[in-house]
Amino acid sequence: MKKDSLLKSSLWISLSGILSRILSVVYIIPWNIWIGPVAVGAANALYGKVYNIYNLFLIIATAGIPSAISKEVAAHNALGRFDQSEKLFKKYTIYMSLVGVVLAFIMFFGAKYVAIVLAAGDMRVVTPIKYLSVAMLIIPALGILRGYIQGYAFISYSAFSQVIEQIARVAYMLYATYTIMILQKGNYMTAVNQSTLASFIGATLAYLFLLWIRVKVRRSVTVTDIKTTTDIPTDENIPDINFNSMLRSAIPFLLVDTIMTVLQLFDQTTFTWIYELILHASQRTIDDLYAMFGFQANKLIMILVSLAISVSASVIPALSAMISRKVGPKEIQKLMQNIVQFTMFIILPATFGMIAISRQLWTVFVFYDQSILGSKVLMVSCLEAFFYCVFMILENILQVSHHVKKSLIYLAIAYLLKIVLQLPLTLAMGVYGPLVASTIAFMVMGHFAFRLINKQFQVVDKALSKKLLRILVDGLIMLVVVAVADFLVVKVISDATKIGATIVIIICGLIGVAVYGFLSYKDGSLKILKDIRDTKIY
Repeated sequence: MKKDSLLKSSLWISLSGILSRILSVVYIIPWNIWIGPVAVGAANALYGKVYNIYNLFLIIATAGIPSAISKEVAAHNALGRFDQSEKLFKKYTIYMSLVGVVLAFIMFFGAKYVAIVLAAGDMRVVTPIKYLSVAMLIIPALGILRGYIQGYAFISYSAFSQVIEQIARVAYMLYATYTIMILQKGNYMTAVNQSTLASFIGATLAYLFLLWIRVKVRRSVTVTDIKTTTDIPTDENIPDINFNSMLRSAIPFLLVDTIMTVLQLFDQTTFTWIYELILHASQRTIDDLYAMFGFQANKLIMILVSLAISVSASVIPALSAMISRKVGPKEIQKLMQNIVQFTMFIILPATFGMIAISRQLWTVFVFYDQSILGSKVLMVSCLEAFFYCVFMILENILQVSHHVKKSLIYLAIAYLLKIVLQLPLTLAMGVYGPLVASTIAFMVMGHFAFRLINKQFQVVDKALSKKLLRILVDGLIMLVVVAVADFLVVKVISDATKIGATIVIIICGLIGVAVYGFLSYKDGSLKILKDIRDTKIY
């Protein structure tokens, strides 16, 4: 088996992440149709709450260990110590499997108390949490196996397993929902329960696929590749991995990557409390409003988040390598400028594009009769996602550039801002309140993070300012053109149906890409793609 190159690895990470996000959005269309307009708000709210809780348990179950395992396996293999890689893999498979069993036990037998703490006492989440507990039996071991495969430099197989997991999960969800809601005329609660069980189905298939790949990986190691400990010079011997040190290096990155999940848990609890205890709203109203910003809009903006993750995966390793090699400040400054420009070049037009066609997006993925309020919620969510993406990339840069303490301080302040702003903004702005509170927190702390980075690397100069201004102008022109095109197209093609809205999205999307591409080519902004492509990591 031929090991993956860096370019191939980055490409697979990006494609698998984006494809998984797209699948997680596309399934909403038939799922919502089969659930029906009467129960869709409650079903989406329930499903969103349960999966936010599940994501928190996933954070606890993995704690960044798979990435650390990948690094250690790669280090051992580089010296021919494949026997140590196997010991490492077996040791932590057992350890993480036990962690999974404990968490599954807590989720199953403590589901009632989990609902009280993390879902504002919504007892409807109890049964779905129990269904999801089964997945915890295999998810931690799956993470270790992925890290092991990555350590052998077969990134593409690890990434492909994520696609398999997502396809299997979505396929089972749709099959179960169609059977229950259409064929059996059942209850939406039963459909949600079976939809949560789909996580176990997907994880199991991904695990079986990687077990097969592990056999092929082991066969790829020849006798001549293997060295004994006595064959390796003393100074090249790698000490046994220390679990505590692994956690210390993994947790800071983990805290940054999971801030969105933690804030969503905070939203689903406080939003319910505010609307129940202060505004005295009905359960139907709470479900419909929470489903809008906490599940439906959130699913759509995760496509933007996946773009940011891809940017980080592509350019952050280059910065880490430069700092490790102690290259000159000019080289690091140039790379930092490329990172900033590339981030804006990718994420800004994507955000503007989603805002311009927000009503049609809502019609396609939810329902037309909710599209006016829903599109406004989606617009605010897009702004939240944009500043979150920028904040996340800046936080990762801080940690790579040895500002871990400052990074965690900024993270803590972001949480504090969110907590302080949540109540007054929700009372003043209703469904937009939690989104605006998060946006402000990301904006403020993103500003401080960028100011620190700029102080160290002198990122901003006149040349970069002009480039960023051109990108902003190009994006705004594209936004206006697409908005006008959207207004004119709907005069000819009705966007009241999902098919009509899809056609409008395709037409306006192509216009947006053409306009932004043309403007970027004419003013030179497009050159950033070549600069990033030519960036060498080692």
